[in-house]
Amino acid sequence: MRHSLAFTLIAVAAVTGCKKEGTPASDTPATAAAGRSSAATPARTAAVTITSPADGATTGRDVTVRLHAEGVTIAKSDGAKVEGVGHYHLFLDTMPTPNGTVIPPTTKQVVHIGSGDSTFTFKGLTPGQHRIIAVIGYGDHSAMPGTRDTVNVVVKP
Repeated sequence: MRHSLAFTLIAVAAVTGCKKEGTPASDTPATAAAGRSSAATPARTAAVTITSPADGATTGRDVTVRLHAEGVTIAKSDGAKVEGVGHYHLFLDTMPTPNGTVIPPTTKQVVHIGSGDSTFTFKGLTPGQHRIIAVIGYGDHSAMPGTRDTVNVVVKP
C-alpha cells in the first residue's frame, strides 16, 4: 500500500511538472525583462565625492573643497524636495545630519552650497587636523539618502 501511494505521488508530481514546462511563469527573468519599462528601472543612488583636497593632504589655512556628484542633478536650491535633484552641504569637524533630517542653517561648521556650485573654500582654518564630510541635500535642505564622502586634512601653521 505504501509503495502504491508513493508511486501515485511521484506520478502526479511528474505530470504536474510537465504541464508547467511549456508555459513560462509570469515572474521568470525573460518575462519580467520583456514587460519592464524604463519607469520600472530602479533609481540610481545619489553619491558625492570630494575630488579635492585628497584625504590626508596637508593644506594652507584656506581649504578649497571640490565636489562631484553621480546619480543626482545638482541645482540651485529652490526650497522644494524633488527626487533626484539636490545641492551640496559640507560638515567641518562635526557629525553630519542623518538622512531625511533637515540640515541646520549655515554656520562655521555646516555649509549649504545652495547656489548649485561644486566648490567651497573654508577660510582661515586653525592649524591641525580637520575632517570634512560632504552630503547631498534636497532643495528643502533635508539630507538625501546616498553615499557621502569624507576627507581628513592637516592645516599647516
